[in-house]
Amino acid sequence: MKNVIKKVNVNKLRRFNIKLCVMLGTIAMALCNTMTALAVANPGANSENTDPTNIGGGSTMGTAISIVFWVIRVAIILIGGAPGIVKVVQGQADENPRDRNAGLATIGIAGAAFAATFAIEKLI
Repeated sequence: MKNVIKKVNVNKLRRFNIKLCVMLGTIAMALCNTMTALAVANPGANSENTDPTNIGGGSTMGTAISIVFWVIRVAIILIGGAPGIVKVVQGQADENPRDRNAGLATIGIAGAAFAATFAIEKLI
């Protein structure tokens, strides 16, 4: 157990965690500021952020939400889908059903998360 603990460089991990928290906090704050600035509570009060005729409920807020969800979908594909496909191919090449099934499960979970983003976007 002592050998495993010595192999982990805790200082590098802490620095990485701090950088990650600062980056994610900055991104979240920027998104909140953008959403607040572009929100349309009363279409008459902030007419520059709405469609001229308000047909289809088009607004800058809706566009911003759509863009954010597409960024999330791309991240899901890159984080879940691509490694899952690689795992399936490696498992098939090595004739290892455990790796192949793990890759298929990863693809299935990524697909369900991808589909869920469309449902969540419609609810917002």
